[in-house]
Amino acid sequence: MKLRLKSSLALLMLIISVVPAAIVGGLLLKQQSDVEANYRIDMLDRLATTIGQEFDYRFSLLSTSLDVLSRDRLFVQAINNYFLAGHVINSLGTLVKNTPLTKAAYLVDDQWNEIESYNGIPGLNSFLQLKKALNYRLSTKGKERLKQWVFYYNGEKLMPEKYNPTRRGVVIGVPIFRSMTDELKHLPLGYLIVVVPIENIKKVLKPYLKDGERVVFRNHRISDMKNMADMSSIIISQDNVDKKKPTIQKTIKIKLENKYISEPIEYTMVVYMDKYISKNPYINSLKYISLFGVVIILLAFFSAGMTYRWIARPLGGLMATVRAYSQGEYQRSGRDLRFAEFFMVDKLIRKMAKTIQAQVSDLAAKNAELNAAYKEKEQANLQLVDFNDELERKVEEKTLALSYSLMREENRRSMLQSLLSFSHDLQAHNNIIEIVMTQVVALYPTAGWAMKAYTHNNEAWACENIDKDCLENNNIQPETHYSDYYCLPKNDEYLHCFKVKNSHNEVVGVIVMQYEKLQRDDFEVISLFIRQLSTELEGRLLNSELARIAVTDSLTGIANRKAFDHDLEQHIQLYNRYPERCFGLFMLDVNGLKRANDNYGHNMGDALLIQTSKLLVEACRLTDKVYRLGGDEFAILLEGGDDDSCGILWQRLETVRKNINYASLPNGQCVEIHFAMGYASCEHHLTDQLCSIADKAMYKDKRSFYKQRGIQR
Repeated sequence: MKLRLKSSLALLMLIISVVPAAIVGGLLLKQQSDVEANYRIDMLDRLATTIGQEFDYRFSLLSTSLDVLSRDRLFVQAINNYFLAGHVINSLGTLVKNTPLTKAAYLVDDQWNEIESYNGIPGLNSFLQLKKALNYRLSTKGKERLKQWVFYYNGEKLMPEKYNPTRRGVVIGVPIFRSMTDELKHLPLGYLIVVVPIENIKKVLKPYLKDGERVVFRNHRISDMKNMADMSSIIISQDNVDKKKPTIQKTIKIKLENKYISEPIEYTMVVYMDKYISKNPYINSLKYISLFGVVIILLAFFSAGMTYRWIARPLGGLMATVRAYSQGEYQRSGRDLRFAEFFMVDKLIRKMAKTIQAQVSDLAAKNAELNAAYKEKEQANLQLVDFNDELERKVEEKTLALSYSLMREENRRSMLQSLLSFSHDLQAHNNIIEIVMTQVVALYPTAGWAMKAYTHNNEAWACENIDKDCLENNNIQPETHYSDYYCLPKNDEYLHCFKVKNSHNEVVGVIVMQYEKLQRDDFEVISLFIRQLSTELEGRLLNSELARIAVTDSLTGIANRKAFDHDLEQHIQLYNRYPERCFGLFMLDVNGLKRANDNYGHNMGDALLIQTSKLLVEACRLTDKVYRLGGDEFAILLEGGDDDSCGILWQRLETVRKNINYASLPNGQCVEIHFAMGYASCEHHLTDQLCSIADKAMYKDKRSFYKQRGIQR
């Protein structure tokens, strides 16, 4: 019985030493599995937030670009002007290239006839449903009708199949008005239609996904367009996703809206991510540990049975012999037992007892060592958890820093590309202030901008997203600052002021930016933009001055013979195209110029010509133009010059001749101003005969003057 009790105690101690270790190991592995699960959930949250922000940012950038383009004056004029078709194609191409979501764009008139398109289908007639829905909203939505309208399309062929094989996506319609004051009074001149295919949405968002991740978009806006189906779910993934793998998911409801969109779009975004980075090793390890514990327990029972069979029985027999000895039965089963043998067995049993005690002590020592090892392992696991937390924090910081760096690099690249096209836009347009304001708003849409150009004789500010009173109150005076750049504080932001100088270091303008503190990259981009602008301003001034000198008479300051030939040809072409717009021609000649030069010198002749030109300009209307053809010959072109208008001007010039005027020198010498004149109108004469008829009438008037004065010519 004692042997059986000892065997049972040994088995119980074995179970007590093995089972807790297995349970503790399983709990530690379960805790590690929970840590990984929490890490995956955090990654899922960050991915969902990043995808949502990127989707909203891309549509906001597209809406801003559409608003800027729809207000482009040349773009609006192109609806009714065939000669601006090249500007339309260039503008649509720039829009598609600079907005990754867009793949095709159309410009249509108010009857929905196509004017120009980029990556579109010539002669497309698939806007019937869009036309019906957009016209209904423009007629019922009040001020909201002036904004952008977004619809989904499914099955419509709005661009070549190679760009949109699924024929699904988003179409944006922007009404175009002639001016801001006409928007609430008249119907649009036309519409700017932009197509965003599903393929481009996937292309923009796919780089944010890794293997085992996918995003599903579902639209929830109820459309009142009976014949235009809602866009079905969009599924975006990096590669084919194994749907058998366990996943975790997060659902976010996002409202896509900005100040340009009339009706916000609500959609549901579901982000899926594999539950484990690979096949869960912790669960497998837990299974293996549990199986190993069961095997250990079974082996313990088997070992106990074998011990009882092979050891306990012989010892039981020996104990029976010992009892027999103790009871005085010295002979059993024909075996002769002596007292010496009894003592030997007793000695052997005592020795075995000592051995068992030593083994129990050794087992207790090993149990203590196991407990110490368990504590060390628990401490190591805690250190590992702290290390994982620290590693996760550092990875998150590095990821945010890298994302910020990539975003700034992408913005910088976009800004540099925009600056490359800025020089071309400056050369292609006359209104330099409008081009500059459009460019700076495109570079920094969230900033406020203002510009004043002294070279245009205009002291007024051109402003965008900034209050003009703010500029006046802050008293922005470039001449009071020595540096080319200076900064003025304004509440939580700053007024960044940039001087625009020419090659002579003269200030020709100033640009003000209301924004937060500038980074080094921002300052470099804006400085490059300012240098391009100053070079273009100086070039325009030089070209303007050269062009003015080429068509201006150096003595009198009025137009010369070159300007007369050009303007006469323009009037003839305009008359040939619009016969009702006739014009008149006066030919004049100064009487007595040679006598003035001979009697008083050429200074008197110059004074006579200058004073005569002033009298002619004062007698004419603002729409009429006076020219000096050379020597003492002058000419006048009358816009809207029928016979009656020419007769009225002749009467005014005759009044000037009757009122005696003099040309004088500083020394008091003076001569009388008199001129001969003749005119002709295309109302009753051919255009190629006007000069000859007016010239003959002028010479006839000159002969009459000399005959009346009795002067020999």
